[in-house]
Amino acid sequence: MRVPDSGVLEREPELSRIQAALESAARGEGRVVVIEGRAGIGKTRLVQATRELAKARGFGRLQAVGDALESAMAWGVVRQMVERSVSRYTGEIRAALLAGPSGDALRALDAAATDPSEAELARTLHSLWWVAVDLSATRPLLITVDDAHWADLSSAQFLVYLSRRIADLPIALVVATRPPAENTGPLAQLSVSRQAERVLPRPLSVAALTDLLTVRSAPAPAVVAAVHAASGGNPFLARVLVDELDALGLPLDAPGTAARVGTLGPSTVFRVALGRLPADAVRLAGAAAVLGVGSDPWQAGAITGLDPAALTAAAEALAAANVLVSDGDQLVFVHPVVREAVLADLGPVARTALHARAAVELAAANAPADRVAAHLAQAPRGTLPEAAAVLRKAAVALLAAGDARTATAHLTRAVDEDPDDPALRAELGRALLRTGEAARARDELRAAAVGLPDAELVAAAASATAVVDGPGVAIAELEAAIRARPAGDRDVGRLHLEARLAVIRSFLPEERRRSSEHLRGYASLPGGTPDERTLLGLLAQMGRYEVAPAAEVAATASRALANGAYFDDATGSTEAMVAWVVALLALISADGTEPARREIDRARLRVRAHGSPVEFAMVANAALFLNWRLGEVTAMEAESEGALAAITCEDPVPHVIALRATGTHFSAYAALERGDLAAATAALDRFEAEHPDRPRLMPTIWLHEPRALIALGHGDPRQARAQALRQRDLMLAAGLDPPTIPWRAPAVRAAMLLGNTGEALELAAEQLVIARGWGASTEVGAALRLLAHADPDRRLDLLTESIAMLETGPARLELARSLVDLGEALRVARRRGDAREVLHRGIDLAADCGSAALRQRAVEALEALGDRPRRPMFAGPGALTASERRVAGLAAAGRANREIAQELFVTPKTVENHLGRIYTKLGIAGRRDLAQALV
Repeated sequence: MRVPDSGVLEREPELSRIQAALESAARGEGRVVVIEGRAGIGKTRLVQATRELAKARGFGRLQAVGDALESAMAWGVVRQMVERSVSRYTGEIRAALLAGPSGDALRALDAAATDPSEAELARTLHSLWWVAVDLSATRPLLITVDDAHWADLSSAQFLVYLSRRIADLPIALVVATRPPAENTGPLAQLSVSRQAERVLPRPLSVAALTDLLTVRSAPAPAVVAAVHAASGGNPFLARVLVDELDALGLPLDAPGTAARVGTLGPSTVFRVALGRLPADAVRLAGAAAVLGVGSDPWQAGAITGLDPAALTAAAEALAAANVLVSDGDQLVFVHPVVREAVLADLGPVARTALHARAAVELAAANAPADRVAAHLAQAPRGTLPEAAAVLRKAAVALLAAGDARTATAHLTRAVDEDPDDPALRAELGRALLRTGEAARARDELRAAAVGLPDAELVAAAASATAVVDGPGVAIAELEAAIRARPAGDRDVGRLHLEARLAVIRSFLPEERRRSSEHLRGYASLPGGTPDERTLLGLLAQMGRYEVAPAAEVAATASRALANGAYFDDATGSTEAMVAWVVALLALISADGTEPARREIDRARLRVRAHGSPVEFAMVANAALFLNWRLGEVTAMEAESEGALAAITCEDPVPHVIALRATGTHFSAYAALERGDLAAATAALDRFEAEHPDRPRLMPTIWLHEPRALIALGHGDPRQARAQALRQRDLMLAAGLDPPTIPWRAPAVRAAMLLGNTGEALELAAEQLVIARGWGASTEVGAALRLLAHADPDRRLDLLTESIAMLETGPARLELARSLVDLGEALRVARRRGDAREVLHRGIDLAADCGSAALRQRAVEALEALGDRPRRPMFAGPGALTASERRVAGLAAAGRANREIAQELFVTPKTVENHLGRIYTKLGIAGRRDLAQALV
């Protein structure tokens, strides 16, 4: 007499919290609920109740169940969600679904499976996030994942990605899982998401267990107490114990039964579920358990050798025994614990044999490679003749999904299947590099290089050596490999080794001089191959830091960038993208602003079409540096705000910290140009608070300069000098002192305020010497202005020369500064007419650049001459922030909210909020009036 399903007992607090999460999502404020507890505690029933509550509220619903077997399959849980939402439909409805977000998700997953580059995971996660955004666009969305502890790594990473970006989406994400074995990994991260709350179902009380066990008459209190003690209040185990008592003919209402309960326990699960079933049913249950969640009954029958009649009878017996439940044409266990009990009873030999038969059957049915590979990984060697090819294909998809560890396991097994294939060993070596197993990676890569002579393999092995034995040993290894090559300097293989050698050296200050000499030997390369572009990009970076002539650096950087080819090379690797940004910054620093703008525009189009937030931020960082160089303060501020917004939820790995530091740096600059010292300080303090233990990176070193400028704004020259000299020390320790990072500018101003005129003059003269060595008009003009500040006797001549130099270059804000300085100097010299003319021009240019602080200084100088310049307008378009102006411009051009959000890598809700503020500031009703209001 089986215990009936009494529904959700004693779960009112848990359901109340879930209900609150659904109500929050319905208001557009996404929430995450993590239901955490041990097996059988009732997590699945809470998930089912959640779905019923959501259905009653009109939510769209996606669901999936984690599976131990599918944990080795890329995007298994995500595919399950999407495919289940499509599979129930046919014909036109199915076609319509596939033409919408569901189809977008499947296409994103299919595209990812073909590209194992490091950057592909981020792009796929972002594409899937947009699918969730679209699915929640017309009605709130509930996403449930049961047994998430068995979810594949890539799907679990998506759940974390979504949870961090769910705040302003009408989505409730409910995840049921057993407690994580470790405090790391996606499930642990999910539990600490800002929008997440943990729900921990409690064991049932004795009273609730009495209700659960009541069948025809009340059970004896002693029996209830014994069952409660034996099960620990676990609902599933309590049912199992009572089912066993029933099978043994022990009545619940007899107090003497209590004594027998103690002899039972969780080990009775298999006996209760299958111990009294026919052999065919037990065999079918074993096959279903091995095949995984939602297995096909015909495949299970084939594995066990059951004919159709026997298969049907066995399935019916399992359903009658409450082992399996009906779910369309799939075999689904009533509870994961039952499946685990079946697997445990099979034993390792029987499980291995079933996995082997499953691999053969699935391969014959042309099943996806990852599903076949999941069984091959647990089957004997030689199960399939094509095993190595299947495992390799599955590993490619896993690498694209970010699961390098499982990919490595598959490739290791593939090498066992075919140990004489050097290409297979090469793939294993590269995958091992992704997992951090450098020593094993080096062994495999060296073995592959013996059978498949390839400079790329030698170079990759040297990268592993850098990790295992240090970069010095790797450098010697590469130098020996280069000497061993018979071809000349322009041999393709030799160039690849030279490029890797240059990359490793570039990270070592003690190798900087040798690296520079080495790179200069490649200054004449045309930039026609990826390796040539790498060498040229490093040479451009070195030239910028070592103050080579700007014209040479610009030419080198242009050849490295190669009209977008370097960006195409870089898009598979974050490190390569960083190198692209550095080469582009060298070009901009050398005043190559027009080719840099074309490069950025091309890259932006590529990232918009298929990019990740980090890639967007990298392009935006290049764009903000360009706009700062040009003197476009408003555009620069919009780029910095956009870059910071895009990577708000990214993990603080070094390249993300560097991006945030750069965005913060220029946000502080923008605030200073507005005259808002508090905002500049807040931006820097926020970065410090978010990254207290950050690594020392170039962009973090540069933050001392805006700190110095803020101190000057507060009238604290001692603090300004300390910050400037701190930046000097850090830069000199790194072996660089480029004029494009002018720590001397605030140091000179601080020294003048402190009365240290000799120090100020010395520093300003040094800056001019360095700037002339660099040769870019921007740095020379700025350095002349700095020297004019320190040398009052030559101030007018130096400022006049500064303006003449800046007139030839692109830096309009630097020109405006020199104009205003000259106007003030002419006023002091009592050349009132000349001063008025220069100041009027400086005012117009400062306003055009967006520098309110510089404009105000010029206005005050002009007013001292008795003039009253036209006041700027702060209503209308002038009242919009940089980000609001960007959104307003895109909306006025006819872009929909979703299109704007995709272009700026933000949520549609963010765009909607921006537009609301824009309409209020402009005093208009909506989009229809936007274009005219912006004129």
